[in-house]
Amino acid sequence: MELEYLLDSSFDTAFSGRPNLPWWPWVGSNFSTHAVRTMLLGESVYNWGDGFDARYQRADGLRETHRRHALNYQRDSPYVRNIERAIYCASSPSEDQKRAFWSSVAYHNLVLQPLDTIRQRPTYAQYLKGWQEFFDLSHLMAIDQCIVYGLEARKIDALAEAIKLRGASFKQSRLPAKIGRTQPLLISISDDSLELKLLFIRHPSAFFSWRQWAPVIREHFPSQFDVAGKTPELTA
Repeated sequence: MELEYLLDSSFDTAFSGRPNLPWWPWVGSNFSTHAVRTMLLGESVYNWGDGFDARYQRADGLRETHRRHALNYQRDSPYVRNIERAIYCASSPSEDQKRAFWSSVAYHNLVLQPLDTIRQRPTYAQYLKGWQEFFDLSHLMAIDQCIVYGLEARKIDALAEAIKLRGASFKQSRLPAKIGRTQPLLISISDDSLELKLLFIRHPSAFFSWRQWAPVIREHFPSQFDVAGKTPELTA
């Protein structure tokens, strides 16, 4: 089964010892071998009803959702397909490229409680709790860089409080390349021995111009994921 060789389960014992981590991150099979370890940090899941409770009572609930969206290469799920387009600077990355990408990164959701509907927004407290768990995961998994979905002020304010509570230090800069009404945000964090870079982008699930975001992502997070070993050119 393809899932078995695309997923790294070596962190699962450590994940199982974390009571505040109800759903384990997706960890690609090649994540640990990269010189720079990358996490994609999504936002949340919502209770869609039939089947949700059964899936998310399991520690692998988020992984199963991610498998159904990311590894079903023909499924048009914007939150995975648009980030692939931005990484590869292409409107239709190949299945080999998609497979290479998702086997090379970790994927996690910041909010650790399901939302009631797709229209509900996370609370400040949910963001804060998520960031606190994220920091522990970053140390556990030795993460170097993270692409964060969404630039909501409440999310960023909660991160600032989480950093303060840990006694960590950070530098923040709004990048000059404004995309529509959105300005990318880069935050560098020093937390004990961990040096972590976070790039905040517009959530790729809607109104996301991958053509405009691709240069920003590739400038600050040089791609390690091109299966041909080359930096691809922008294609139609």
